[in-house]
Amino acid sequence: MSRSSSPRSGWLAYYDELVGVWSRRTGNRHDAEDAAHDAVERLLKADASVALKARGYLFQAAGHRLIDRWRRQDRAEHVPLDELNDADQLIVDDPDAPVRAARLADDLAKVLAELPPKCREAFVLNRIEGWTQAEVAVHMGLSKNMIERYVMRAIEHVRDRLREYTP
Repeated sequence: MSRSSSPRSGWLAYYDELVGVWSRRTGNRHDAEDAAHDAVERLLKADASVALKARGYLFQAAGHRLIDRWRRQDRAEHVPLDELNDADQLIVDDPDAPVRAARLADDLAKVLAELPPKCREAFVLNRIEGWTQAEVAVHMGLSKNMIERYVMRAIEHVRDRLREYTP
């Protein structure tokens, strides 16, 4: 008996396969479904030429989405120093370290103030707040390439200017 063809067509024909493959790879069906839904949403918003290559597009987009999620999860959670237990706080042998850290923070604030507002905002959101460049681009209403340029410009500026501040 031959296998009956799926009544589904287009992207829907690949949905179960996509979720199954990524569920096995990640070991987490929930993450795989989230990634698949995001990929399908992008596919539906894409132009017709992308829709013709639905299977490859879906697998690639879901893979990228999962990688983004893993990268975000790998980032260390920010915990303010005053909320740490005494046992978890660093023991500093150098009594001048807090003063140098405060001075560095002040210098960084001065250097960032020299940047154009959009460049500064992109840098702060991406490098300090931990947003992805894609998230910053959506938030600021700019292209991802423009955000990448802003961040690189800010990094170079900060690096060059902070060299002047350090002895």
